[in-house]
Amino acid sequence: MGFGNDLKYSHEALLKLQDWELRLLETVKKFMAMRIKSDKEYASTLQNLCNQVDKESTSQLDYVSNVAKSWLLIVQQTEQLSKIMKTHAEDLNAGPLHRLTVMIKDKQQIKKSYVGVHQQIEAEMFKVTKTELEKLKSSYRQLIKEVNSAKEKYKEALSKVRKFDLVVRVVFAY
Repeated sequence: MGFGNDLKYSHEALLKLQDWELRLLETVKKFMAMRIKSDKEYASTLQNLCNQVDKESTSQLDYVSNVAKSWLLIVQQTEQLSKIMKTHAEDLNAGPLHRLTVMIKDKQQIKKSYVGVHQQIEAEMFKVTKTELEKLKSSYRQLIKEVNSAKEKYKEALSKVRKFDLVVRVVFAY
């Protein structure tokens, strides 16, 4: 029965692997959700910062200088970075995070299906190895009883034949 034991260990190892993969995928999902949240907050903070700077600096920038141009460029690039971060976070949420969620659900369904099929196979194996084996053992015991009974009848019949043969010899001997 070593084959069955090897399968049992393989089944347990496969379940552990599936559980480990699901935990890892859940960790990646949490990381991505936190990253998206963080990126959105960062983008929002940058945008608020730019809006505040715009309000304060537009009234003060009446003339154009290199410092003013540099300052406006920094604000514009910060605003652009804010938009990029927001877009990136939305893309990450709509694409990879969504696909990861679907993959986790699929893996959970596959695991559930695998466990169900495994239980079905184990039940069938139990039926074959235990129930049918017990029937065969019972049938074997019954056949042994019948063989022993037939041997006894054979011995009785042989004994009667020998007695009869002895009687016939005695009768014909006279």
